Amino acid sequence: MSISEAKNIEEQDLWNSFLQGNNTSLATLYRRYFDGLYAYGNKWLNNPVLTEDSIQDLFVKLMRNRANLSTPASVKYYLFRSFRSVVLDKLKAKNKTSFVDEPGEHLFSLELSPEQQTIDQEVDDSLRKNLASALERLTPRQREAVFLRYTEGFSYEVISEMMELTPKATYKLMARALEALKQQISGASLLFILKNIFF
Repeated sequence: MSISEAKNIEEQDLWNSFLQGNNTSLATLYRRYFDGLYAYGNKWLNNPVLTEDSIQDLFVKLMRNRANLSTPASVKYYLFRSFRSVVLDKLKAKNKTSFVDEPGEHLFSLELSPEQQTIDQEVDDSLRKNLASALERLTPRQREAVFLRYTEGFSYEVISEMMELTPKATYKLMARALEALKQQISGASLLFILKNIFF
């Protein structure tokens, strides 16, 4: 059994414990996924307080609907997918309903982490600037797909479900995003950079 399979079984056990009335199990999942959910949500909302409120809303909703919930195949996927719905609802409430893929549209912001911008000795300033510029040129959906793949480690299949795309459209979306990034940062290992610069 792989480490990821063991972790998934452990999380399903926590989930089942929560379904049986143990709120401590849900609190454990909250602590485990808060940072990842926060990073994901704040890229949409760009508002730390609203992002934290959205995470709270998600977990309150889980508690209220406990009796109607079942055990998901992947707790992480379920939490991220449910959180995405909460965040999109908040955006709609703020009249930010344009989810079209237009360059320059900042509905999903993907940037270098502040820590990497200031202390990374392995990636020089010009490469960081080129990459930051390239990320700005990606469409919102491309930025979201890159985040889900390289920051959260979701598979293409999971990303397609989460973003409500066909698998073919997801591969196409990611291929275009990676091609756009490669054009801006030629001479460097794109995959190494993507896996090491985002929080």
